[in-house]
Amino acid sequence: MTHLELLGSELKSDFLNDLFETYDVQVVYEYDRTHEGIADEYQAEIPDLGLQFVFDKHQMLKTLFMTPVEVTTFNPFEADPSMHKFSTKAEAVRYARDNGLKTAEGTAEFMGEQKDWIRFEGATHSMHYEYVDAKLRMITLQMTNA
Repeated sequence: MTHLELLGSELKSDFLNDLFETYDVQVVYEYDRTHEGIADEYQAEIPDLGLQFVFDKHQMLKTLFMTPVEVTTFNPFEADPSMHKFSTKAEAVRYARDNGLKTAEGTAEFMGEQKDWIRFEGATHSMHYEYVDAKLRMITLQMTNA
């Protein structure tokens, strides 16, 4: 399975059950403690794979945060030719332009850190690339309208 194919998966799917069991993952239930109308969600992470999972109130995977790490353990994911790990934002911008992809991009300062980003927007999902000091920091895969 690829990371992208995982979006929309049920928390209790066979693949995720096996993955979470293999890495002894604890799923944390986050609920609206302050009664602000915020939807409940479930979160889990596998630091060895650089992954953080966010499931919606229906226990469907809506967001997958991917931090580049050197995987030294078992990696159950297949390479996905539709998902690229651009080393720089300039590479991502060039790829999007050359392939006619819909994007949004910008910069932001957050907690004293300057971040540069580009998001590829698809019909069912988006891919958000975040760069700090011109290096890839994180890729966020997210269901459209998540």
